[in-house]
Amino acid sequence: MRILPAIALALLLVAVVPGAAPDTESLHYQIEIDKDDHGENKVFASFRERNGKQALYVTVHFRVRRASDGQDADVDKADIVVREDGRKVHDLEIFSPWTPLTAVLAMDISGSMENASSGSRVCKLDEAKKAAGIFLNHLSANSEIGLILFDHLMRVEEPPGHEVRLRGLTPPAQEHRRKIRQLIDAARPMGGTAYLDAVARSVDMLRDIAGRRAVVLMTDGVDMNSKRSVGEVIKLATVYQVPIYTLGIGELGKYKNVTTVLVLDHSGSMKEKADANDQRSKIEALRTAASHFVDLMRRDAKIALQPFSSNVDDVPANFSDDKQLLTQRIKELQPEGGTSLYDATYAGLETLAAARRNGRNAVVVLTDGRDEAPGSRVSAQLVIDRAKELKYPLYMLGLGQKEEINEAIMKRMAAETGGKYFHAGNEQKLFDIFEELSIHLHDDGINEAELRELAEKTGGKFFWARDAAKLPDFFRDLATQLQSTYTVTFASQRSSHDGTARGIDISIEHGGVRLSNVGSVDYNVHGVVVPEMDYRIYLALLLLLGIFLLAPAGVRQLYRFYGGA
Repeated sequence: MRILPAIALALLLVAVVPGAAPDTESLHYQIEIDKDDHGENKVFASFRERNGKQALYVTVHFRVRRASDGQDADVDKADIVVREDGRKVHDLEIFSPWTPLTAVLAMDISGSMENASSGSRVCKLDEAKKAAGIFLNHLSANSEIGLILFDHLMRVEEPPGHEVRLRGLTPPAQEHRRKIRQLIDAARPMGGTAYLDAVARSVDMLRDIAGRRAVVLMTDGVDMNSKRSVGEVIKLATVYQVPIYTLGIGELGKYKNVTTVLVLDHSGSMKEKADANDQRSKIEALRTAASHFVDLMRRDAKIALQPFSSNVDDVPANFSDDKQLLTQRIKELQPEGGTSLYDATYAGLETLAAARRNGRNAVVVLTDGRDEAPGSRVSAQLVIDRAKELKYPLYMLGLGQKEEINEAIMKRMAAETGGKYFHAGNEQKLFDIFEELSIHLHDDGINEAELRELAEKTGGKFFWARDAAKLPDFFRDLATQLQSTYTVTFASQRSSHDGTARGIDISIEHGGVRLSNVGSVDYNVHGVVVPEMDYRIYLALLLLLGIFLLAPAGVRQLYRFYGGA
């Protein structure tokens, strides 16, 4: 009787301790679970509908190499076997490197792509075109490619080749590949940036296509114009199991917020045309150009309007990120009165100072004349001194004939405060200046955090090319990676939010013989322990409870036994 507790304890321990793994066979292949930039295993779990119910789908990215030389291996003659919690998964979708790849290249052609990146004299768009050509060259002949060229709008939307051929619109694949090249070569930089909308559209192109898929996003700036949020795009890509590979070109963004005051002249002289060849008056040109400036503002930006003529509002304007509201106020400007340029600029500085927003701050001033009728109460020098004190740059825009503008003073106001002077001799030039200025203020570099999140949460990868000259190497490697990585997706056998870890084992087998190591990875579905959990968990909990209940009695029996001895 004394040994009964010890026997029970031993039986319980045997029940909960798993058996030792059998000796492995001679290994021909090596399985490596793919990892992200942080060294984390690339395994993703998400819920989506299946037969009218929510099911948990799991995706794992991994590579198979020959055990002898470490080269990528062809395992067409063997089986990839996946087990979840020790049970073989039968409902599998496996995309091997030899499964045709369908990718969409979403390429930024915004105005900032016209600039050169750090350490280069070649504009980023020219470098990007060269890299895209290398990417196309390194894709296999059976890979299909689609293209989106975007700024703040989707300028080109060319679906993957087989989708086009299904409509009977284009001949063979090589001709479609040539068309993609031609579209890329013809791209010209313009406008703002809406890469989230571009990625969402790319996923839409791929959602009904079978086989291996990927979106490759290339951008050099902050998303200023998308209607989609990063969360919405990640959810869309996750539901359709489309990994997103993101490439940021150039400098990292410095500013989280951008705050601007638009000081806009609507004096009586704005009724006239800036140039005899213009179709519209200066006030009409201003409405269009300033509205475009607003349309290109980034999502975390705020703008306040400070219109002026003879008078300047004493009440500070309200800052807003409502593009529709700001545009409406701009369109309501009517030409009247004189030009109190210095008072209006000073008021703009004080309005910006009152906002007390961190990040980039600037005052943009447009006028078609000189300070006059009846004249400002403050001087140009006082305005300059106040701007330097606040460290706010003044961007001065002169509209119309140069002899009607005090260019010397406006240039000094800009230069001494760290801003810039622009002259717009006609309505088209004014539009271009406002576009350039909005991009300059709002698009200060790539949003690394957002691009990294977009990649890592969808199974892709983020890459940063500070120097655009490095783009060819990246695209060469990416083409190889996209065509040499296995992806397996399956419906989990445990779809409940039970908060427990689940184990996945991947191996190569043939005829019941294992030919590889076992690539193992765990994942967890956040939640709580619920009654629907696996019965084995309850069994383990009950066994542990039994150990705790029997332990005191076992200790007493051992004490009596040895004490009696």
